[in-house]
Amino acid sequence: GTGHHHLLIDVTELPDFNQPLPASSNLIHFGKGQTETTLELAEGKHTLQLVIADYRHIPHEPPVISEPITITVSANAPAPGSEEKE
Repeated sequence: GTGHHHLLIDVTELPDFNQPLPASSNLIHFGKGQTETTLELAEGKHTLQLVIADYRHIPHEPPVISEPITITVSANAPAPGSEEKE
């Protein structure tokens, strides 16, 4: 079937996959086919995870979900695109 990405940010407990995923600051819907985004996150550690859901925002059965990743946001990190190219 078809579907689109939903980005879970700092979600410690997965939502009910039998219900539409509720849009919030911690659950971002990418229903227009987006393949990238820019996030504004506070400094510190954050978890990110993707789940695919249908046009009603209900995850597929079985769920198509990534493993969570942990990132660290730091004020000392270089701005995107400012890394030196070799």
